[in-house]
Amino acid sequence: MGRLPLAIPPLLFLAAIPLQPLGARPAAEADVEARLRGHIETLAADAMEGRKPGTPGGDLAAGYIASQFAGLGLVPGGGDGGFYQPVKLVERRSGTIAADWRIAGTVVSIAPTEMALRGGDGAVRTAALPIVFGGYGVEDARAGLHPFEGVDVKGAAVLILSGQPEGVVHAPGYAARREALLKAGAAAVLRIETDEQGWPQLRDTLNEPRNELADDAPAPITGALSPAAWQRIAEAAGLSALTPADMVKRDFRARRIDGTATFSIDNVSRPYTSWNIVGRFPGSDPAAGALLYLAHWDHLGLCRPEGVPDRICNGAVDNASGVAMMLEVARGLIQSGKRPVRDIWFVATTAEEMGLLGAHALAKAPPVDAAKIAAVLNFDTVAIAPRGAPVAMLGRGQPALDAAVDAVSRRMGRRINPSDAANALAQRQDGWAFAQQGIPAAMVGGSLNMDLLQAYLGQEYHKPGDDLSQPLPLDGVAQDVELHVALGLMLADPKRYRPPPR
Repeated sequence: MGRLPLAIPPLLFLAAIPLQPLGARPAAEADVEARLRGHIETLAADAMEGRKPGTPGGDLAAGYIASQFAGLGLVPGGGDGGFYQPVKLVERRSGTIAADWRIAGTVVSIAPTEMALRGGDGAVRTAALPIVFGGYGVEDARAGLHPFEGVDVKGAAVLILSGQPEGVVHAPGYAARREALLKAGAAAVLRIETDEQGWPQLRDTLNEPRNELADDAPAPITGALSPAAWQRIAEAAGLSALTPADMVKRDFRARRIDGTATFSIDNVSRPYTSWNIVGRFPGSDPAAGALLYLAHWDHLGLCRPEGVPDRICNGAVDNASGVAMMLEVARGLIQSGKRPVRDIWFVATTAEEMGLLGAHALAKAPPVDAAKIAAVLNFDTVAIAPRGAPVAMLGRGQPALDAAVDAVSRRMGRRINPSDAANALAQRQDGWAFAQQGIPAAMVGGSLNMDLLQAYLGQEYHKPGDDLSQPLPLDGVAQDVELHVALGLMLADPKRYRPPPR
């Protein structure tokens, strides 16, 4: 294990949500709000430099959370008697890339600036791969689209168009299409960019370093082609006459191009260690199972080039506010005077912004037997809802969990938004790592109303403006802290909440 970090003691547009009638705010709620602000001011301070894992700012953030866990009296759960669970990561970036395209007996020259390639580890040299063009690559039974029906993509380099096909309502996004092809055995999947002006930004994005769990197999080869590069390939392959409209016809099928592609990538790797911060509030009967609370502590770090006025993506809402909420829920549970039956675990995860990596590492090696985890509740991007916002869920559709959330909400006088619209974001948050194992997982609170989320995602999300200069509606977070203290006590009681068998 590497050296542990030292512990250190907008006006957002809010959609018009009718607020419930509220009386005077309790003094205790104002105290919670003040502590929430203190946590956020610390975690989103410029000194943290955006809390990127593997940086001094990230280490400071982890140290702050560990010190707060200790101050709350949580039992260390990270191993070796401390709060730190090591998460071994590797940063890989593509160095020199090259490709040899041979189409219909002709060498098609594609410059390195006209493509992006990534994947593998070290020096990657593929064999001459057969090439398949899949149009948009959209498999949609409702629209009658089956472009790969009868087409074997195993071992092939598959090329598909970026963007969404016009008129196809339920088309999966590009990432889902790519993953389906890789799962089917494609050796490489490259997207064809159709916007010449957007190409430089896409290329630069794909050439940025990527981070992966060190014990995972290196990612397969993916990448992109510029519009000009695809035009030359299409001309050589006799596909120039195909139109976007042709590719969404029911009888369109992927075509095997007469030719091969050979790829070369020289990866540069940097291994490093980050940490999940893990603490436990012991229950009276640990054999009864466990409840997990999650909030990711990381953000994007220095996200703008040198010389610009503001380089730091501070991540005040995403997700200093979620960590602050988790700390105050822990405080509320401990100070409630009601000991839970099940153990309650609190985990501040790392590397969420890199692909839920800390959560996946936690799900692989949980602090308690995964079969005993009754539920997982995640806090992410919470400081966007005012006091009185209806209680909404990401993860609605799980009867036992839905019933618990609704019962607690009603008891506390909170209105309920029964929509499951937020489920569309399920794979973009840490609870997904556990939901994939069949463990009940959800996000609950006022911030899960989709109009509020969409307003934030369309403004300061992943930008330097997500900092302390924006007004933060912490009265809503304080109210949700109270909700989660009551919900946590219910979910930690096997007589009041029984997870479904799995």
